[in-house]
Amino acid sequence: MQIRILYLTGLLLTGSVVAADTAKASDELLYRQVNSDILRSDETSQESSALRRLAVGLSSGREAVRALGSSQSENNHNKDRLDPPIVEMECSIDRIANYVSCYSSPVRSKEEAETLFAKLLYQLQAALPSDSWRGIQKKPGIASSQSYTYEDQRSSAHIDIDIIAGPRPHGSDSYIVSIFGWPGYKLVGYEELDWHP
Repeated sequence: MQIRILYLTGLLLTGSVVAADTAKASDELLYRQVNSDILRSDETSQESSALRRLAVGLSSGREAVRALGSSQSENNHNKDRLDPPIVEMECSIDRIANYVSCYSSPVRSKEEAETLFAKLLYQLQAALPSDSWRGIQKKPGIASSQSYTYEDQRSSAHIDIDIIAGPRPHGSDSYIVSIFGWPGYKLVGYEELDWHP
């Protein structure tokens, strides 16, 4: 009888230790999940902020577009880096022609490019002021498989987003997502003519 009591006591102690470890592991998993959600939320918030700043700059005219740049691009002396950057995109501002160009890294699958394209469309939709910016799907160009454009009704500024089939090294497909932004004219008693490259 005493052996059974000791055996049951041992089982209860083992069970409570396992339960405590399971609860601790569950708490750690929940903590990691919450932190991951917060980081994703911060990243989405940062992304929306960068896109909103880009839209405001484009709709405010050429000088405002120049102000979006930070340091000079390593690849081209006539271009500045976009600040703040857009996540997953390499963006620059052309100081001569006053337009913004962004490119994703090449991806091998069209599905991956479509996922990034859809994500950027969603973020643009959330970031752009809905009272003035309108989006429409465009007929894809020669090199692009999907195209979408946003236009500011007040200034005629444009943001175009495309999936472009890239070069095919070794016979494999390659895709990039691009964003191009052109400033609109600025109303200062007259309409400055807008130039699109």
